Amino acid sequence: MKKIFIILWSVFLSYHSIACELINNKTEHSKKEHTIKNRDINNIPDIMEFFSFFCPYCYDFEKTHNIRELIKKNIHPNIKIKKYHVNFLGGKFSYILTKSWIIAQQIGIEEKIILPLFKGIQDTHTIKDIDSIKKLFQKEAGIDENQFNSFWNSIALNILVKKNNQNVEKSHLNYVPTMIINKKYIINYSALENKFKKKFSRKYIELIKFLINKK
Repeated sequence: MKKIFIILWSVFLSYHSIACELINNKTEHSKKEHTIKNRDINNIPDIMEFFSFFCPYCYDFEKTHNIRELIKKNIHPNIKIKKYHVNFLGGKFSYILTKSWIIAQQIGIEEKIILPLFKGIQDTHTIKDIDSIKKLFQKEAGIDENQFNSFWNSIALNILVKKNNQNVEKSHLNYVPTMIINKKYIINYSALENKFKKKFSRKYIELIKFLINKK
């Protein structure tokens, strides 16, 4: 597949002008905030988020900005969003975490387990195998071992895991966290955070809305 990489060169002149232009949907964002790279992926959500429980920046980002809640409150419910766990960090255990994350999504307990999993892996180092994950699901979400195992051993879960891994592979990721909007717009989290600092949350949502509506 021939990759198209187009850099948007325009730069924001001031905070006031940024706000006005965004409201009018006429802003072209600087190359530091997002890039364009077409992805050969079909039948996917409007917004694809990619992360790893082994990624320190992903953990810090989730703790500091509460991204899931931020998006939930500010992005139209008709916009399809999915968060993918990647396997290129953390070795073989990462595959177990990917499968566990998909179980959490299917049950609808992502918000209950995401920060405890991050903490258990990166801070306390208490999450180190499938048994410790089962205990966390029980403690944080009330999912007992039998319920967990029924999901874990299901054919449906294997299909979802395969689809998850295929979409991650087709996205040609080099790092996380990454967000892909409409199959081609990639947000540069660190550049956006460095540029706007305390205004990050608002600018992050404004940029997502702008790119969702951009063809």
